[in-house]
Amino acid sequence: MSLIEEIGLYNYLVQKNIPALKEHVKVISVKRGSQLYDTNQRFTDIYEIVSGAVKLGRISDKGREFIYELVVPGEFFGNLDVLKEDDFSEFCRPLVATQLRVYNTAFFKQVTTHDPEVAEWFMAKIVSRWNKTESILANIRTYEPRERILLLYKALQQIRLLIVNRDILLAALVTNQDIADLTATTRQLVADTLNSDTSPA
Repeated sequence: MSLIEEIGLYNYLVQKNIPALKEHVKVISVKRGSQLYDTNQRFTDIYEIVSGAVKLGRISDKGREFIYELVVPGEFFGNLDVLKEDDFSEFCRPLVATQLRVYNTAFFKQVTTHDPEVAEWFMAKIVSRWNKTESILANIRTYEPRERILLLYKALQQIRLLIVNRDILLAALVTNQDIADLTATTRQLVADTLNSDTSPA
């Protein structure tokens, strides 16, 4: 395990005595149901979840909102603007009161490209996000709809979040529509599947 994995990026940067670190990195709190940024916002900062969780999504060509990722403590998100494309279109909403570390994008790019340890750590983070997305797609192609729903729900029950000294399961924070979006199913099928799975025999 690398030092950054062990102590976190911010603490690593503190140890490195990066000049004006507090000018480049802020901590903010956002309330459940608020919107951190929306699909009209072309540029964003880079965010690290300290506590809580958020959902990321888009609006389809038909005007329907959908989500494609849940982000939990220790994970990063935002628009790095590496591809220089004009079609970045994403919304971010907290699932619960969430504390975020906000990195200035130019600063984040600088440290991830000029510090070899940070670069190696960041590459691992990118691969981890790819793997997360690939796993969702693999489940959609491999399992029947009800199986997908139960697999995701069981995975969400394994993720515990500490929110204001309360231990909360991620499964308790998502809606049936969120699960439907992440499993390429419908809200009604999610409700039916979860109700029948928890009903007494």
